[in-house]
Order: sequence, then C-alpha cells, then structure tokens
Amino acid sequence: MFYTKKKLFIWAGSIILIGFLIWGLLDWNGFEKAGLFRSKKSSEKNSNQIVGTDIKNAVPELVVKEGTHFDIGDVKEGTRPHVSFTLKNTGDAEATIAIDDLSKGGCTAVSLIPKIQAKDSSELVFVFETFGYGDQSVTRRIRVNYNNPACSPLEISVSARILAPEPYQALIDEFWYGFYVLVDVRNPDAYAKEHIVGSINVPLQLLEDWTAKIPNYILIYLISENGEKSDLAVKMLRENGFSECVSLVGGLKEWKQRYCKIELLISGNR
Repeated sequence: MFYTKKKLFIWAGSIILIGFLIWGLLDWNGFEKAGLFRSKKSSEKNSNQIVGTDIKNAVPELVVKEGTHFDIGDVKEGTRPHVSFTLKNTGDAEATIAIDDLSKGGCTAVSLIPKIQAKDSSELVFVFETFGYGDQSVTRRIRVNYNNPACSPLEISVSARILAPEPYQALIDEFWYGFYVLVDVRNPDAYAKEHIVGSINVPLQLLEDWTAKIPNYILIYLISENGEKSDLAVKMLRENGFSECVSLVGGLKEWKQRYCKIELLISGNR
C-alpha cells in the first residue's frame, strides 16, 4: 500500500513538471509573469528602460550667473563697452543655442555660443553700440533660445546713458569711414626737399614690401612728381589685390600749380 502511494506521488509530480515545461515552451515569459523565474536579459531590459526614461526626461536649463540685466551707467558716444555674462547649464542635457538681437538696428553684437554641455558654463560677451545715439538712454536686448520649451527663451539686456561727444572731440567711427593713407613714392631726397603734410615716404622699389604689412581694403592715395610713378605703383598694387588704391593725377607738380606752390608743403624727412 505504501509502495502504491509513493508511486502515485511520483507519477503526479512528473505530470506537474511536464505541465510546467509545456507552458514554458508555449510562453517562456510565463515563468517571469508567475514570478518563478527572472532572466538576465529581462533584468537588463528593465535596467535599460529605467536609464532610457532618465535620458528621455533630461533637459538643459540655462541660468545667468550675473543676472539677466546690467546697467553700464554713463558712456561716451563712439565707444563700444563690452559686458560679459556667464551662461551656466544647470540641467542634465546639452543646450543647443540660437541668439536673436532684439535691438532693432542697435547693432548689438554677442559672442557665438552654439552649445553648452550639461553642468558646464560659457562666457557670452555683449558689445554695446553707441554710435549715433548721443544724449539718449538706451536699452539693448538679446534673446537666448535653447532646446527647453519650458524655460526658453532667456532674455538678457544691457542699458546705458549715452553722452554726446564734446565739440572738440571726434568719433573713431567717423574717422574710420574717412580713413586713408597718402603715400609719396618719390625717392627720399625729393621727399625731404618738399612733400604734402601728412604724407609718408615709401619709394617705389620698397612699396611692395610695405603693403605686405597692411590690409588690402584701405584707401591709399599715391603721389609722385608728375603722376607717372604713382600710376605705375597703382597698377602693381591692384594686381596684388589693393583695389582701393588710386594715383593723384598730375602729382606734386599739379598740386603746387593749384595751391600757390607752398600750400600744405613742408620739408624734412617727416
């Protein structure tokens, strides 16, 4: 009798085990669903899902260390004050940045910052234009757009009271717009005898070396005794990319004939 019960128990256990095996073949995840087994693959999948959720929810967040507004105070027209702001990304993702100028003709310039990594900082330099705004109080603004719709855009502003120049002062901008160089290409002895005030002496044979030291976009007037050497000099310089150089027709001879021979003429090496 005992032997029969034992046999029946073994037989029943075998049937249950076979049932679980069949169940596993039809649906291996059934063991996991039943809480009887957890595969390594499943554990990695769940871990990746958690990490993936964290990455998906990570966003950048920009803050300005010094605050979003700065008042320069009084500045002279013709100057260009530089104001530095520190942009810090306190978020967990990289910030992709685009900057808009809201000054509407104020010619605000800022340093370009295309990206800031998470937990990193970058300097933004705000260049405040004053030319043409004398005797005015002005505020210039920029908009910092980045890839966090909940916090973007970030607006930064700089204000100043712009003072007009005194009657005896000139603006560098005005000087720059009218800037030119007068070059006398005659030999040093002829130049020392007489030359136009403000001209510099660069003999024709040294002209190419001299122009190698200066930008090719500036306006250069060239003068010689009668205009012939200066014509040759201009042709040479234009071939080298100096499109803004010109020769004064008639040279120093024509100048003296027009302006009573001595007007604005001096002697010496300078």
